[in-house]
Amino acid sequence: GGGAGGGTMSGGAAGSALGQPSSALSLSERVFAGAAEGGPEELLRIAEGVYHRHIGTLAASYARQAEWFNTVCTRCLTEAQREAIGELCRVPELVLPEGMTANPSSSSTASASASSAPRVGGSVRQALVRRIGRDDINERTLAASLAYDLNEVSCQLATLWYKLLNVMSYACRETAAFLRMAWEESIIEQWGASVLRETMNGPLSDPEDKCIGDAHDQAAERLRRTAKAKVPESVEDLMLLPSMEERPILFEQRYLPKSAAPQASGYSQLPLLLDGRIPSAPKEYRGVHLFVLVHGFQGNSFDMRLMKNNIALLYPDAIFLCSNSNEDNTEGDFSEMGIRLAQEVVNYICDWCPGSALGRLSFIAHSIGGLIVRSALPLLHEYSSKMFTLLTFSTPHVGYFLKNITLFHMGLRVLQSWRQSTCLAQLSMADNDDPRETFLYRLSQTKGFEFFQNVVLISCPSDQYSPFDSARVEIGGMLGKHSHQDVYMSMVRNIWEPVEPQRVFRFDVNFYIPEKNLDTFIGRAAHIQFLECQPIMKMIIHNYSFLFR
Repeated sequence: GGGAGGGTMSGGAAGSALGQPSSALSLSERVFAGAAEGGPEELLRIAEGVYHRHIGTLAASYARQAEWFNTVCTRCLTEAQREAIGELCRVPELVLPEGMTANPSSSSTASASASSAPRVGGSVRQALVRRIGRDDINERTLAASLAYDLNEVSCQLATLWYKLLNVMSYACRETAAFLRMAWEESIIEQWGASVLRETMNGPLSDPEDKCIGDAHDQAAERLRRTAKAKVPESVEDLMLLPSMEERPILFEQRYLPKSAAPQASGYSQLPLLLDGRIPSAPKEYRGVHLFVLVHGFQGNSFDMRLMKNNIALLYPDAIFLCSNSNEDNTEGDFSEMGIRLAQEVVNYICDWCPGSALGRLSFIAHSIGGLIVRSALPLLHEYSSKMFTLLTFSTPHVGYFLKNITLFHMGLRVLQSWRQSTCLAQLSMADNDDPRETFLYRLSQTKGFEFFQNVVLISCPSDQYSPFDSARVEIGGMLGKHSHQDVYMSMVRNIWEPVEPQRVFRFDVNFYIPEKNLDTFIGRAAHIQFLECQPIMKMIIHNYSFLFR
């Protein structure tokens, strides 16, 4: 009563008694300060504006809450539950102060916001005059009326909220699942703004565009300048959702007939409809999904922790093996590393997936880890029917191009000579005088890619540690830099010959790397980004959930 009437709060009075300025104001002082000189009409004009602004905001909140209440009742409760709880499922009509009427269309709006709040009509001034009396219109009486009406509408909002909590108690799991599905659809839309899609019709080994990396660099710069990411409407941690200018841009190439007309640039940002299911969508149980994550050169199992953690967040039922069998041996022979990995996988399956528990087996590898996986696949032939997704981050599947004398390749030669590294010799096809007897050529003749339902090759033109064409396994613009062109072309065709094109995805990533240092110059920065850049991990896992289901 004192707050609405005109007296200051006791703390303010005490402050004044001590000679300090009062910081507490009554409602009448805050709303009608200095307006009394304008007479009753000025006070009524101000009061009407306050009613429209604040009561209107409460009415908008009530409409949104009523919409969510109805959604929970219709989407999360069964028909039998709705009949059993009866009246509890009905939203009470909002009673507004006299002279105010809610816009009828506002309550059915799908998503009300501050800009689309229900508009409140009616004559508030006349209602206030009738309630108070024209002779009694002053700051105190108007403030008291406003406080009463705000309290009355707020109580209705609180009542609906507690009613909603009661209804949700009957369907806690269903409500949580519904909220998760809504969030997954929203996050896919947010990350989808940074994905450009292309459909390819030519052969896997020999694409028409030999300079696709340059074209993607230009398209990425245009997208960063012009695209605007959707701002999340809900409360959400935006630390891992960088601005559009700083995001990596993902280019998808899929070998399927074009299902949508491309944009003028040749790219499409339309949603991926085929197999485009959100992670939490119901699915038939097919057994345990085992992900084997394999690190690269001089790495360890800890390198793959971020990728593993991001997948586990969306697929908590999956199990993971972060390989450590080659942590101290990545400079050895690829064949031996493949044997160690295969034995590690078999032992893990025996321990954690006994009998027929194993449903799907997927591999995710970084750098030369992809070659270690391919070396192990022939030894895991008994699980070939279970193999689901092979995803490699910047793996030089067809080796290095040593005619390309860059700073990195010069360092590679020095390191190979100094360390006597078998692995580096095999990567540069220097392990045999006859290139057709080298490890990489023999590996290209070995079964591998054809075992998987999905083959995903992720590359980056800025990554000098893994040549672009080698990471994509294609005969591209770098062919002239290879020491043995005919052998290289034969290797690429050997790899793709038994593979169905519709199972293949090529992802080209354009990273935002503002720093200009030695790592950037030699291409190491982009190579390491595949291990550290969570936005690209989330972009792939959310937008291509069917690869991990």
